[in-house]
Amino acid sequence: MRSKLYLVVVFIFVFGFSSQTVNAASVYELVSSSRVITRVIPGMTVEDIIRKIYPNEVKLWAEIKAKLIEINPYSFHSQSDQLVPGSRLKLIEIRRFEQQEISKKKKVGYIASQQGQATVTDLNGNTQTLQINSEVYEGDRISTGQNSNLFIAMDDGAEIYLKEDSVVKISEYIITPGFDRNSSSILDLIRGGLRKITGLIGASALSNYQLQTGLATIGIRGTEYVIKLCKLDDCSQAVSRNDPDAKLHAVVLEGIITLTTEDDFQILMARGDYGTATQVEMKVLDEDVEIAAGLLNAEEADRFGHTVMQQVEEEEPSDNTWKWIIGIALIAVGL
Repeated sequence: MRSKLYLVVVFIFVFGFSSQTVNAASVYELVSSSRVITRVIPGMTVEDIIRKIYPNEVKLWAEIKAKLIEINPYSFHSQSDQLVPGSRLKLIEIRRFEQQEISKKKKVGYIASQQGQATVTDLNGNTQTLQINSEVYEGDRISTGQNSNLFIAMDDGAEIYLKEDSVVKISEYIITPGFDRNSSSILDLIRGGLRKITGLIGASALSNYQLQTGLATIGIRGTEYVIKLCKLDDCSQAVSRNDPDAKLHAVVLEGIITLTTEDDFQILMARGDYGTATQVEMKVLDEDVEIAAGLLNAEEADRFGHTVMQQVEEEEPSDNTWKWIIGIALIAVGL
C-alpha cells in the first residue's frame, strides 16, 4: 500500500511539473537560439531532437518542429521534414511572458503611410488589419498583401518601406539614452522585400543592429538599402526565406552594409553596389550586371542609376587629369 502511494505521489509530482512547464505563462514565443547542433548524424530525425531537447514541451512539439524547419531551410531536404546528414541545425528558445508583461507592450513606431491591405500579428497571436497611424510594437509580425506596401516610421528615426507580398518581424527594438551598447534593432525579413533607412540605432557604433534574412545577416554603417528574397534571379516573384529557390538580392543606395553568413563569411557593399546571397554563395556583382527585374520600384531604380553614375564620375579622372598623367609619364621616361 505504501509503495502504491509512493508511485501516486511521484506521478503527481512529475505530471504537475510537466504541466507547469508548458502552462506556466499564458503567452510564449519561439525564437532562434544561440545553441546549435553542429553536425546532424545520419539517421537522426527532427522528432528525435525535439524529444531529447524539449522533453517537457509536448504540447508545443508541432510548433517547435515547424519553427526549426523555418529557421533552418537548408538543413532539411526540399519540401520535407527529413534532415540533411552533416548539416548544421540552429535550435530555438521558448520565451514565455506573464500576462501582465504582455499588457505593457512596447511601442517602437507607427504606420506613416499605406497602400492596399496589410496586417499585424502581435505576441499574443492576435491578428488585425493595419491602417495609417496604427502603432507598431516590439514583437509584431507585419505582412503586406499583393499590390500593397507600407511605410513604418520607427521611434529612433529609422524608416522601413515594406514591399508587396512581404513579411517582416520586429524581433527586438530597444532604445537607450545615448544609443549605447544596450540599444538594439533586430529585424527578421521572413518573406519578400523592403527598403530600409537607418535611424539613430543604426548610426551608433555601439548599438546592435541586425537584419536577418535566413541567407545572410545585414549589418550597417548608417545607410539606405533595398533587399528582397526572390525566386532565384526573378525578383518579380517574392518568396519566403525557407523556399528552396530563395535568393537574397541587395542594393545599396547610400552608405555601407555588410552581409554575413552563419559561417561568419562577410562581404562589404558600398553605395552603388549590387549583391546576391544563397546558401552556397555570396558575392558583389560587376557593374555591368543588370539589376534583377522586380527588385527596385521606379523611384529606387532611378536613384540607383544616378548613384552608380555619380560613383563612376567620382572614381574616374577627368580628360584633363588623364592629360596630366600621360604628360608626367612621358617626362619620366625621357620622351
